[in-house]
Amino acid sequence: MTIQEFPLAWRWTQSAHAVLPPEVLARIRPLSPTEAAQVHKSGSFPHSGAADSCSAEDTASVWAWLRRVQPDLPARVFIGWSEELAVETSWDIFTEYWSDFCYPSSDDVTIVPVAGSWRLIYHHYEQFEFVT
Repeated sequence: MTIQEFPLAWRWTQSAHAVLPPEVLARIRPLSPTEAAQVHKSGSFPHSGAADSCSAEDTASVWAWLRRVQPDLPARVFIGWSEELAVETSWDIFTEYWSDFCYPSSDDVTIVPVAGSWRLIYHHYEQFEFVT
């Protein structure tokens, strides 16, 4: 599936929402439903590690907070909305365009690294939780 065929592509390809540059879109890879289910499952386990949280109401503050809690910008991450919908991209792209990936009132989003032991959860009530 191409990014243009991804069911949530409107978030990044329609002027009513956001139009990401072609070079950014090229670095967002839709996952198969099987891969998306794995992302969903990896984000649902209970945690016993340290947690940090941030209100998502101020875009600039969130951007700085995201880059502080995880400074590895080239890291590859999975971003999942449901058991069927997820993408892979870089932490840099996610942090730069986080508000185009996480919509208030409708989205509960799980972000997990391809390699690593942390996870980030965006709750629809505009709260991030970073868990190590």
